[in-house]
This record gives sequence, structure tokens and C-alpha cells, in this order.
Amino acid sequence: MKHEHLTKNHTMKKLTIIGLLVVIVAVCLLLHWQHVKSVARFDSDFRQQLAGVWLRQEAGMRCTNTVAADGSLVELSWFSHPDRTNTYRATGTWLVKDGHLVETIKSSTNPTEVTPHTGAARIIRSDASEFVVRWPNSVETIWQKIIP
Repeated sequence: MKHEHLTKNHTMKKLTIIGLLVVIVAVCLLLHWQHVKSVARFDSDFRQQLAGVWLRQEAGMRCTNTVAADGSLVELSWFSHPDRTNTYRATGTWLVKDGHLVETIKSSTNPTEVTPHTGAARIIRSDASEFVVRWPNSVETIWQKIIP
């Protein structure tokens, strides 16, 4: 009788542990699914805001990207030097995927730029008038929308 009681307790402990593991896995899957849904919603919302003209300015550099609804872009860049200003034109795409801005430059008039090339930056924050990205091993880059 005592042996049966021990076996029942052992079986109950196993079932309890298995039940807890099933609950933990289910919660983890639910949280992951919610995260994926949230990122997809963010990507969709950000994609809709992306069309237009965006400006980025840093010390001695000014850049505008004119982005079409399909993500294709024309980039104009001006680099100021004490004795001259270099102006370049590039074409490519901006796509939004998994909370990242994926930039592909297909062609460029800058003779030092190797094309085509692609890079992805994590989108730190965004709204209708500005977004901030962080490129790998780099500082944050701020783009401001030019409202006509």
C-alpha cells in the first residue's frame, strides 16, 4: 500500500511538472506571436509614412532622400569643404523589415562609393515628421521629413 502511495505521488509530481512546462511554453509562444504582430504593425505603419522627402544634416554634410511610395529613392548629397562643395546623386531603395530600415544603393555619382551595396539600420524611434536609426557600429542618424 505504501509503495502505491509513493508511486501515485511520484506520478502526480511528474504530471505537475509537465503541466507547468506546457504552460510556460504556451506563454512563451504567445509572447513571441504578440511581438511578431507588433513588429509587423510597426513596419506597416512606418512604410506608409516613408514616402516623401527626408533631410539629414551633419557637420559639413547635407543629404536629401526623395522616397516614392514603392520605396525607391533618389539621394542628393552635399559635402562642404573649405575650398569647394562636392555634390553627389545616388539611386536605390529604402525598405522596412523587422523594425529595420534596409537601404540599398544601386548607383552613385560619388567615385569612391562602391555600388551596389546594402545595409540595415535598427529604427530607434519614428513619427510622421522624423525618424532615428542606428547603423551597426555607428551613432544614431536623424532624418527629418520636409513638409512642402
